[in-house]
Amino acid sequence: MEHITDIELIEYLAGNLTESRTVEVREHIAACPQCSQRIEQMQKLSGTLELWEVDTAGHDVAERVAALAEQTGQDQPSSTRELLIRFTPQIVRIAASILIAVGLGHKLGEYSVEGSKPPVKSSPKKPEYLAALGLEWSSGLAKLVLEDHSADTGGGQ
Repeated sequence: MEHITDIELIEYLAGNLTESRTVEVREHIAACPQCSQRIEQMQKLSGTLELWEVDTAGHDVAERVAALAEQTGQDQPSSTRELLIRFTPQIVRIAASILIAVGLGHKLGEYSVEGSKPPVKSSPKKPEYLAALGLEWSSGLAKLVLEDHSADTGGGQ
């Protein structure tokens, strides 16, 4: 026998189930001692919570919540254009912050490596891009892979 879930029992107590499902749950509760015990516990808890009075210090909380809900609904922008207009100052600030950070980072990066760049020495035996990168020319397969082909083909592509 499959038991009724807690959520469905709560919905049953609240009267939120369809008529056919309400009848099924009622019949199951009558036949199942476990679900019958669970529904009794939920009814006791519900009765206890109904007796609990919350002191709101003279404030009508329900009216205030309803007023805030209406106000929030009115404040909602109805289109993407309104959202863009509303958030343009924040978007501009973020974009400016990013540009400043990138520019400052670039300049600080140049400054930090300015003194440690190896001098570029041109050599007829090794390609200039290796010298610019400060790499050493090696023999063997690397020579075949990294060889400057412009000299072999007469400078053409």
